[in-house]
Amino acid sequence: MKKIIIDGGQSLDGVIEVSGMKNSALPIIFACLLIKEECVLDNMPRVSDVHNSLEILRQMGAEADFIDAHTIKINTKNAQNIYFDMDLISKMRASAYLMSSCLSRYGSVHMVYPGGCNFGARPIEQHIKGFKCLGASCTEDGEFIALSLSKRLQNVKITLDKISVGATINMIIASCVGEGTVTIENVAKEPHVLDLIAFLNICGANIRLFGNSIRVVGVRSLNGKRYRIYSDMIEALTYATCVGSAKGKIYLKNVDYEHILPIIPHFEKTGISIKYKNGFVCIKSPEKLVSTSVFTAPYPEFPTDLHPQFSAMLCFCDGVGEITETIFPERFAYLCELEKMGAKFKKIGNKVEIYTSLLHGASLDATDLRAGAALIVSALGANGRSEINNVNYIVRGYEDIVPKLSSVGAKIFYDNK
Repeated sequence: MKKIIIDGGQSLDGVIEVSGMKNSALPIIFACLLIKEECVLDNMPRVSDVHNSLEILRQMGAEADFIDAHTIKINTKNAQNIYFDMDLISKMRASAYLMSSCLSRYGSVHMVYPGGCNFGARPIEQHIKGFKCLGASCTEDGEFIALSLSKRLQNVKITLDKISVGATINMIIASCVGEGTVTIENVAKEPHVLDLIAFLNICGANIRLFGNSIRVVGVRSLNGKRYRIYSDMIEALTYATCVGSAKGKIYLKNVDYEHILPIIPHFEKTGISIKYKNGFVCIKSPEKLVSTSVFTAPYPEFPTDLHPQFSAMLCFCDGVGEITETIFPERFAYLCELEKMGAKFKKIGNKVEIYTSLLHGASLDATDLRAGAALIVSALGANGRSEINNVNYIVRGYEDIVPKLSSVGAKIFYDNK
């Protein structure tokens, strides 16, 4: 799987089934370390990040694997707090959730800094601040971080300096087993945060969301349960941008429509129609799209994980579009690749203006997960053939994106040479 080859200019028509949400799957998988019984998780995407997470648990001594196409079974009863595989940890930002799960279960953790996509600084100071509020000590040594918790403080209030999905998730996982009440303020409320809360509550946790705060009342233990994770809203919306660039009409199934509902108006401003009917989401694009302006912000505002794909789609819109990135200001590496295709744009600080562009095929390099998806979006609407390298980034978060797009008429395939 060395390259993705795309012959652009083919309109899309058909049905695509959206997979489970990667951003839900990973924290829920690591949260299973809190549960010394068997958990069964449905609607799991078969993406490399999920496989790597399961491998980490297996290396710790847990049972963790797929038992059918999209169901995994995890039993961490015999898991040990071992020295983690540096290579696996460095591949995933979500490995940061090992800090909270191991701190809660074992009282300590020593690991290399979590990795993931490289699009600028993604510090973990909010995570560290929260752990210290819970009573943990922290030592940082080069590439490594060590946390230790002899006794968790009770009745703690943690106020995050900025809204952080990762820090919110880590504080929930670290707080749900134990004595006392932890209040987390200025929290993220993305669907995958709510998914984690729902899973833990089914397992016996006592977690409640109140406005911009989450209250966690500690419990003595959690019980193993069966749970179905949410569908992937970013995957669904990525296919909407594909329809925008390639044109046509597709139907999506297995979509949690209420999760994408706040984002739909941004697409409607371009002329794209997104409607829910009889269990399917219908996405239809007119022949001509109109540009619009968006800025990324915490949910329910426009998601940063859709920024590169939406930007690629704006190349096919009439007028000048704008994207202002407020979460990860350096998330613009994909622009150099779009430029190879003839994209016209102007970057000003953390904002990019996208002009109507006649894109052509080119040899392209994915620089991170969503940037790789953006190259697929642009190549689908471009004239000629595009070759996308560094496919490993894309398969981290999109299950079967090539066969799914091929099934609705795109000329897309893997080149394994």
